[in-house]
Amino acid sequence: MSTDSITAAIFMAQCLKAEGVEKVFGQCGHTNYALIDACDRLGIEYVSFRHEQQAVHAADAYYRTSRKLAVINVHLSPGLTNTITGIASAAMDGTPMLVICGNTPSYHHPREAHQAMRLHADASQGDMLRPICKRVWRVDIADHLPDVMHRALNIAQTGRPGAVLLDIPMDIFAHKLSVAPETLNRRPNFARSVGDSEGLKAAADALVNAKNPVIFAGNGIALSGAYEELQAVAETLQAPVATTLVGKGVFRETHPLSLGTTGIWGARVANETMNAADVILAVGTAFGEADCSSWRQDQVFNIPGSKLIQIDIDPQEIGKSYPVDIGIVGDARATLKALNDLLAAQPRAAAAVASQKQALETGKANWREELKETQEIDTKPIHPARLLKVLSQEAPDNAVFVTDVGWNKNGAGQQLEIRGRNGFITSGGMATMGYSPAAAVGAKMGAPDRKVLGLVGDGGLMSVLGALTTAVELDVPVLWVLFNNFCYSTIRTVGTTYFNNKNGTEFRSPDGELYNPDFQLLAKSFGIASALIEEPADLEEGVRKAMAEDRPFLLEVRTRGDVPMPRTGYWDIADFLASGND
Repeated sequence: MSTDSITAAIFMAQCLKAEGVEKVFGQCGHTNYALIDACDRLGIEYVSFRHEQQAVHAADAYYRTSRKLAVINVHLSPGLTNTITGIASAAMDGTPMLVICGNTPSYHHPREAHQAMRLHADASQGDMLRPICKRVWRVDIADHLPDVMHRALNIAQTGRPGAVLLDIPMDIFAHKLSVAPETLNRRPNFARSVGDSEGLKAAADALVNAKNPVIFAGNGIALSGAYEELQAVAETLQAPVATTLVGKGVFRETHPLSLGTTGIWGARVANETMNAADVILAVGTAFGEADCSSWRQDQVFNIPGSKLIQIDIDPQEIGKSYPVDIGIVGDARATLKALNDLLAAQPRAAAAVASQKQALETGKANWREELKETQEIDTKPIHPARLLKVLSQEAPDNAVFVTDVGWNKNGAGQQLEIRGRNGFITSGGMATMGYSPAAAVGAKMGAPDRKVLGLVGDGGLMSVLGALTTAVELDVPVLWVLFNNFCYSTIRTVGTTYFNNKNGTEFRSPDGELYNPDFQLLAKSFGIASALIEEPADLEEGVRKAMAEDRPFLLEVRTRGDVPMPRTGYWDIADFLASGND
């Protein structure tokens, strides 16, 4: 790489190129355009959305399907504030993300520069992101960039991945540097740390002697790429596997040992099997509230009671939510491989395996029977559970489902059967409404050979409608499935259940009639093909036809808004909502 004098913007683009970055997401502004141009010169695509939040959601999902670093480049102040929800959503789910934001010229910082955030400190916009970023830099001296760039790339992508912010005054982009980029050679290149050998031996002994061992797998499996290693441990041990909601898809759900997801909206068989476990092997999970039913001992995890073996790359996660019997710090992929080697040398007793297998088959059969009550119902509007069942049946094995919030997230997490790796993408930690429309575009860009379905409600879609324009502009063939029920159905249920009130939860015109835009005409105005399904009898054929489309497509399905979330676990908010305001 030449060390001739170049602008700082070109140097930063060279660092991204050396890192293997192919796409940068964002929206243009006068403070960040130098970097947009620099990336274009080096062949890095700038993916422009009509709103910065949408760009960040797309970059987040792009990483989750491609495993390529999510990079954001946005304008100062309102451009940066528009990213905050998306960055927080990505950070809470462990997506490595480099956020680059322009700022006012450095020599204007002490004055009233146009668009500057200056109420408490000069040019202090980066302070807003400190709670959600692993590290925040404001680079006021261009000569610092060669050291800052490799540190930022390292911090974002190592340990528990997350977001890093580079706040760059616009004049710094124009400064000249004479230095070659260094990125990959400034961080570990043999980063897969294996857990302690004594801990692994103790874990293997506990697992092979257990009567009802269960594996609990989180998003750390995906971040490490430990799919084969997880399956190998499960099959060697012949132990069932449940996942977190964000981890859904790290273990093929058609596998005989799959239990599905746990928690408030988890599969009942997963919650019950986990609660009856004598030994739990938890890998790459933060034990979030939704996955643990507000940590009630009688719901998902009977701890203390069950013995807990926890493996995580972040030592701060070990024992954070539950006391551990065996806590092992290590990369999921390397550590599971080492554990499987030990397990293979000392198989479990055949009688214990057979007994657990019978209980698993019975539990799964009972759960499938329970689901039929809503999945096969013929009501009009269509029950969302029935729609989810048809989507699951008609989707190809390697399909990617990108969910928003409500039934299309919690119901989907519980009832969709994910057959392909990384086939389920959701905003887990933040549960962000408006996540799916743009995230589905990013997911498809990261996995162009896979069918990508963006599941979204009418409330979620209207909050980020501009995301559809980027799919048209770039010809990204996403299938959006719109659950149209004329309300925020989840909160409508809260209102009607606890307060005898629906205020603010339904979409109605001044005359009281249910109101939404005509989504079919709306799709046409965007240049997007579409279809509407209202009759239950038309559902299978309508979904099948939409699934065959290879262009941006909006499938609107009129669904019921009066059915509560399919809760099988416990959420303690019900304890203080129960009396309403009485």
